[in-house]
Amino acid sequence: MHSGWCDGCYSVLVNAPVVHRSGVLVSHEYAGAMRELIVAMKYASARWVVPMLADVWVERHAHVCDVDAVTWVPTTRARMRDRGYDQSELIARRISRRMGLPCVALLRRIDDRAQTGRSASERREGARFIARRSRYGRVLVIDDVVTTGATLHHSLDALRASGTRMVTCAAIAATPAPEGRR
Repeated sequence: MHSGWCDGCYSVLVNAPVVHRSGVLVSHEYAGAMRELIVAMKYASARWVVPMLADVWVERHAHVCDVDAVTWVPTTRARMRDRGYDQSELIARRISRRMGLPCVALLRRIDDRAQTGRSASERREGARFIARRSRYGRVLVIDDVVTTGATLHHSLDALRASGTRMVTCAAIAATPAPEGRR
């Protein structure tokens, strides 16, 4: 199942080199066509991109995920108002359906400043979350793009503090890591 994309386009996305980012299951580098697709989804209401991005992630990574449920890193209230949706939630919901797992809202953002345009040190300080207790011991947490990893790290900390035994972090794309930090 590949979201209605032509077999050639889907094959190119599924067979692209896997991006390695320490501790995060990432499908692609945030560059070229992948960057254009994500930017369209986030800033031009291109929700049609979501099934393709989620399906490619599932094809590449679901086989290594031993989890009970899927959740997402919530966007800021301002971004949600502007877009009318949370792109990471849409992706997480599609991934959960494809994997046959429940999708649950476990995280709440308590620092509502956007990460976009912030420096690496500012990113490490921002994006704080609290997580609600859950009956799921092993959770997959989805974000759209990982830059420094700080947002996913803060979400992982919140989920663990709430009693989640195992958290698997995932992203659709990763910004190119500085040399020596992959």
